[in-house]
Amino acid sequence: MGGRKSFCEPLAMIGQTVSHYRILSKLGEGGMGTVYAAEDSHLGRRVAIKFLNAASSDHHYRARFLREARAISSLSHPYIATVYDYGETEDGKPFLVMELVKGETLGELLDASALTLWRAVEIIECVAAALSEAHQQGIVHRDIKPSNVIITDRGQVKVLDFGLAKRIVEEDHDETDPNARTLLATHTRDGVVVGTPLYLSPEQATGAQVDGRSDLFALGALLYESISGKPAFSGSSVIEIGAQVLHIDPPPPSDVNPQVTAELDRITLKALAKKPQERYQTAEEMGTDLAAARSVMSTNGQRIERLALPRGAGHRTSALTTISASLRKPRISLFTLVAAVLAIALIASALYWWKKPRPYKPASDDAQRYYETGTNFLRGGAYYQASKSLEKATSLDDKFALAHARLAEAYNELDYADKAKDELLRVNTLVPNRSTLTELEQLYLDAINAVVANDFAKAAEIYNHIAEQTPDKADVYVDLGRAYERNDEVDKAISSYGKATTLDSHYATGFLRASIVYIRKGEAQSATSTLNRAAELYEDLSNIEGRTEVLYWRGVLFTNQGQYADAHLALDQALNLSTMTGNESQRINVLLQLSRLSYNEGEPAKAIDHANEALNFAEQKGLNNLAANALIDIGNAFNLKSEYEPAEKIFRRALELAQRNKARRLEALSRLNLGGALMQLFRTDEGLPLVEQALEFFRQGNYRKQISQCLTYVGRGHRYRGEYQAASDAYQQKLQLAQETGEKKAIGNAQGDIATALASQQRYPEAQQKYDAAATIFKSLGDKRSIAYNRLNQGNVLWRLGRYDEAEAALSEAEANANVPDKQIKAVLAEVELRRAQIELSQGHFPEAITRSRNALAQAGSSLPDATVAAKITLGLAQTFAGDKAAGRRTCEDALKDAQQEGEQYLISEAMLALAAALEESGDHAGALKQALIAVERAERFGEQESTWRAWLIAARSGLRTGDKDGTR
Repeated sequence: MGGRKSFCEPLAMIGQTVSHYRILSKLGEGGMGTVYAAEDSHLGRRVAIKFLNAASSDHHYRARFLREARAISSLSHPYIATVYDYGETEDGKPFLVMELVKGETLGELLDASALTLWRAVEIIECVAAALSEAHQQGIVHRDIKPSNVIITDRGQVKVLDFGLAKRIVEEDHDETDPNARTLLATHTRDGVVVGTPLYLSPEQATGAQVDGRSDLFALGALLYESISGKPAFSGSSVIEIGAQVLHIDPPPPSDVNPQVTAELDRITLKALAKKPQERYQTAEEMGTDLAAARSVMSTNGQRIERLALPRGAGHRTSALTTISASLRKPRISLFTLVAAVLAIALIASALYWWKKPRPYKPASDDAQRYYETGTNFLRGGAYYQASKSLEKATSLDDKFALAHARLAEAYNELDYADKAKDELLRVNTLVPNRSTLTELEQLYLDAINAVVANDFAKAAEIYNHIAEQTPDKADVYVDLGRAYERNDEVDKAISSYGKATTLDSHYATGFLRASIVYIRKGEAQSATSTLNRAAELYEDLSNIEGRTEVLYWRGVLFTNQGQYADAHLALDQALNLSTMTGNESQRINVLLQLSRLSYNEGEPAKAIDHANEALNFAEQKGLNNLAANALIDIGNAFNLKSEYEPAEKIFRRALELAQRNKARRLEALSRLNLGGALMQLFRTDEGLPLVEQALEFFRQGNYRKQISQCLTYVGRGHRYRGEYQAASDAYQQKLQLAQETGEKKAIGNAQGDIATALASQQRYPEAQQKYDAAATIFKSLGDKRSIAYNRLNQGNVLWRLGRYDEAEAALSEAEANANVPDKQIKAVLAEVELRRAQIELSQGHFPEAITRSRNALAQAGSSLPDATVAAKITLGLAQTFAGDKAAGRRTCEDALKDAQQEGEQYLISEAMLALAAALEESGDHAGALKQALIAVERAERFGEQESTWRAWLIAARSGLRTGDKDGTR
């Protein structure tokens, strides 16, 4: 089947036709059957056809074979040789028809020393993908070996013989041989030994029940051989091989081939664990680890030298024939065997204690001190300071692997992905063999690798193992809490930080981290108490940087609560301290938070000033990623001023800087903000793809906060286009994320977004329910800004439902919450006036509607384009119904023009309806009919229920006046 041709072709089969397959030549023969090349006369293609030997007289076997062949034929995967057909010959011999794969087997490539380490891992990764597909379909291979993996002439990997080694026929054996029942175990149809000795799992070797994890053991053996050049197990007989499989752990492959990385050692030995529960549990999991290990390897490298195979370890020997031959040999006495085993155990025990790894001791006390300082900075979230301390530790001792790993973690947090990768490569160079480390050191390296890979669930799992081994160490629980926090398991994070502070009531970092999570959750009282405790401890320690960090987070907390004066006080103190200590990153971060504070206060000019100061300082110090952050804040401040064109330029500058420095997270963040600015410039078709690109990156990295921001813009973009279902889907995803993290404000915002999408579809009762749910959350948080916007939106829905008193109450509450020294919230006041104008119009109070519409227009100015369009629509209709029909028509035409320029479909529909009504009232019935029918088509297309009804009504009245009675009816 694989392209290796025999010159001893049985003439009896060549030229015969089986079903519609004409036999052309023999390809190979093994214990299970003979494979021929054949031609499918129906489809005119070459195939491989395999006839199974020996079992044709066993009707139980034939029936089972046909059932299994039917299952195997359902497999469809690029790395699996396809089974096209199956059946029986006229004399009852089962056969399979398979894809004819031409190329070289993995065994042949290994024998020729033709593989580099990178390519060998890639091939095994492909085999893992094939096994993953099969296992998901309930199919276990049971005979993974080099000859069953073919690499085609085009370099594609194909796995052969899926499911063929399901059962073998018992051979004669000596019933008195104690090894016979254990190793052969053929007394039931399922409990049989199948496979090839070098790749048998322990459960296969004992005839026990097997599942997909048995294939993963075989894959581990194949990986071992592929990357080291020699098999994991050896022996002159199957008994010797079986004993090794059952009892001996092979040395790490890096002992044989120094090119092998520590991570590859770990993956290989995990796959070869004796107990199935200690191995990889799925092929997908193993494939993921292989891909990650390969991603940091060079594609160039030395070819793996094929080492001489031990006698009896060839690839072509089947388990059955080797076992049968072994069982016929003279047996060793039981006493000799027991004595040998005891001697080996004593030697192994002595070697273990002699070679037992000791914890790494840094070259100097200073290196250890900088490592501990840097690691504590990491735990506190001070990543720049952490990087500086850890750089010092590695410069003092370049062989300090854990310091390099922690430095990689700090670089990753700072978005220096290439630097982080270099440090991890340095770790792999320093410890290519993880077995030289203590178990704790291995666990820490695994946990840090998981953090850098953004696999925070795995990091939490490993830190839990570390905590089990060192239950009295407070800092371990901070590491665990950080992993939970990054994985958005905030309650588990708080529990871990609580454990840390219980173990060490003077551990300031534990209290600081807990306070940060409480701030995220919106639990101000708990955040305040933990911040106060952290401040006391940092004060006692005379730790100025710690005090600065506490003041920074107090500023964040006060900003979130709308307590802007208190926020300024805390952040100003933090700025003074960071300037005094010369801590550059703290100073920049405080300036950026001051910028965000001014942004929240509706003071864009001040926001820009603070961000520019941070930008200039960052550029002066060469802190490019912090400079990119500053540019993003400057762009957001321009957005606040409704100066979207300058914002676009700033975001493009941030994007260029992030790309130049290969800061992938900042690059995605710049795309997100640039896309949002373009949407504000009515360039949704340009902006939405940028946001979707950012969303893809953040999803891959599991950056949940940024995913939520992206979904906000994605929903907005679809809403502008009138794609309301797509908008609702995006907002529902945002809600699900918020519910997973338990952040109340995020849940409320998502509920409000969903309500807005429903309101755009004019599904007002459903929208009102969602707004109510959001209102409950915002009131519990005391968030005045959110309450103001929420009650404004509720008022807009309530008056449309005819609930005027409730609408007025909602608008009054919005007005009261917006009447604070916050210029951004004051924008609510313009929209409150607009909604009251709409209510007056709805109730037929046209002079009052005109006055309030003009007030709303004056307050909205150019900063609220949506409100401006809506106010013009209301003014135009009020003018029309008040008798100034010409002015009303002009105002409605102006509103439609503005709405079309802005591009929000909901407003375009409203403006079209207003113009149709104005045309009808002014006597232009034909124009009104035309405009109304266009509005009908649009409203129906976008699912705007109320607008559809109103458009049909105007069309009917206009049709009646033009004499179109049929159309009117």
